[in-house]
Amino acid sequence: MLHKTALVVGATGVVGRELVRQLCENPAYGKVIVWLRRPLPWTHAKLDTRLVDFQKIAMMPPEPVDEIYCALGTTIKQAGSRAQFLQVDVQYPAAVGQWGRGAGVPRFLLVSAPGADTRSRLFYLRAKGQAEQALKDCGYQTLDIFHPPLIAGERADRRLAERLAIALFRCLPHNWLGSYRPMTGAQIAERMIAVAQHQTHGVQLHRLRANP
Repeated sequence: MLHKTALVVGATGVVGRELVRQLCENPAYGKVIVWLRRPLPWTHAKLDTRLVDFQKIAMMPPEPVDEIYCALGTTIKQAGSRAQFLQVDVQYPAAVGQWGRGAGVPRFLLVSAPGADTRSRLFYLRAKGQAEQALKDCGYQTLDIFHPPLIAGERADRRLAERLAIALFRCLPHNWLGSYRPMTGAQIAERMIAVAQHQTHGVQLHRLRANP
């Protein structure tokens, strides 16, 4: 049985942490490469962690990878400015995408956001749309774009409005506003990895929903 090699970027976030853990535990994968700006607090026999300068990704040598999972993302508060936000949410994913195409990677899986649109009046959604377009322009054999609802999980930063919305959904009956109910990082990662086990071609948009 051939074992796949996955590359994960954004591994310190709620979804990224789960992607790394689940990929390491999945028998279909023999190696999980993680590009980081700071060390990961745990190890695994399949795990190959590397501290990289995301501004110099174009200079990194190619290597054989079957799938790239991108869960990069920040907030303007975390980033400090709109320019820094765009660097993390648009420029870095685009640079990773360009590196992957140059390395011959056939599949890219991107965590984006519902409503992402380059023409949106909202800065956040416009940026997410720009990231999606940048990846589409790379011309991957398969590009999977995931639009999850609110993401529930432990974060390094405090997002009060998001936490209040998640708490509200927990008080509502499960059949209310089902398409907007929060998902955990583990649930999103599980769906992404499941999608990657099926061979498809072109751009695929996945609007994720929590299980009823």
